Amino acid sequence: MTNSTFLKFIPFPILLFAVLACGVTGTPVPTPDTLGTVVAETLTSMPVIPTQTVATPDQAIFSPIPPLPSSTPEAVGVRYVYTQAQNVNLRVNPGRLFKVSRVLAQGTRLQLLGVAPGGQWLNVVNDEGVIGWVGVDFVSGGFDGPPPPVVTPKDVLVVTGTVLDANGVPVNGIGFAVEQGGQRDDASTDETGTFYAFLPTKFPGAWTVSFVSVACTSESPDDKCRCTGDACATLEPKTVTVMVPMSAPISFVWK
Repeated sequence: MTNSTFLKFIPFPILLFAVLACGVTGTPVPTPDTLGTVVAETLTSMPVIPTQTVATPDQAIFSPIPPLPSSTPEAVGVRYVYTQAQNVNLRVNPGRLFKVSRVLAQGTRLQLLGVAPGGQWLNVVNDEGVIGWVGVDFVSGGFDGPPPPVVTPKDVLVVTGTVLDANGVPVNGIGFAVEQGGQRDDASTDETGTFYAFLPTKFPGAWTVSFVSVACTSESPDDKCRCTGDACATLEPKTVTVMVPMSAPISFVWK
């Protein structure tokens, strides 16, 4: 019997089983190890979707938020003032014509270093370590105890003068406008009757000094901020033009 004749007599189920067996041999069934490899390769080829990372107490924060100005304890013996308005300017020198280095939020803590002559500007340092000047009217606190040291600003021009009454007594709280073209700053006399206006060195030349106000804290008004007598006293002269740098202070008489 030939092979071809023999195949004719092989039952169909047996032949089918042989064919299937050959197919299994050509394509092996994945084992658990090979299956894991296939899954891993599939996941590697998939795009990675970023997820939000929640930092634990032991993890470093990638972008630390600076502490609030009042979040650190106050050092013993150090005096602080706090801004009492929004958008208070910290300037590089004492005067409104100087550059603003920081704009401070209300409640910002500032270490008090000293005061400029005249008492209208405070020398301070913020919690970043930036030193500058703020107007005394825009802060509160820090004034208990002895007066802060006087700090003389550097690289400035100064317009200064004194106001005395007819008896030679200093008059405080007398306000002046100091102007050159469109530039202006203001200053008031202190307890010694002296005022100081600090100007950038790029503005030398002629400046006009004009009497503009009397503060309620002045010696002149009464306790209700009213002038005594029939009329307020007046200043002589009311306006003066000076050359800056100045050779001598201006003298005014309150009468």
